[in-house]
Amino acid sequence: MPRAKKNTDKLDSKTIIWFGVGAILFLSLLLTGVFAGVPEDEVWLTIDFGDGNKRNFKTSAKEGITAWDMLQQANAVYGIQLSVENHFAPKAIGDKESGHDGKRWNFYLNGRVRRENPYETKLLGGEKILFKFE
Repeated sequence: MPRAKKNTDKLDSKTIIWFGVGAILFLSLLLTGVFAGVPEDEVWLTIDFGDGNKRNFKTSAKEGITAWDMLQQANAVYGIQLSVENHFAPKAIGDKESGHDGKRWNFYLNGRVRRENPYETKLLGGEKILFKFE
């Protein structure tokens, strides 16, 4: 007995409906800002102490602000102790000092590790800064 050939040239109604639902969901998430990063008039700073303890800060983007300025603001406003090495790289933030347990403070800008020091890193707005003890 010959088998009936399945028609694969046409989309069935369930596929079309689910595609429509997915498209509407994606567009609504896009419009509500779920995929958006930091607003262009702000700069965000996270200090990750490497032990589950994180501190988050945000400030307005101002002309000439650097990643080092953000770290100093956190120090001044929130009382986070700060010690520096040559070229204004953090030696210690809070009670975590570079070299302890083979870990050090690393500086990230928008998710990428940076080798230049935070003092030289000018911010335009919309950036995410991370100092992580790892």
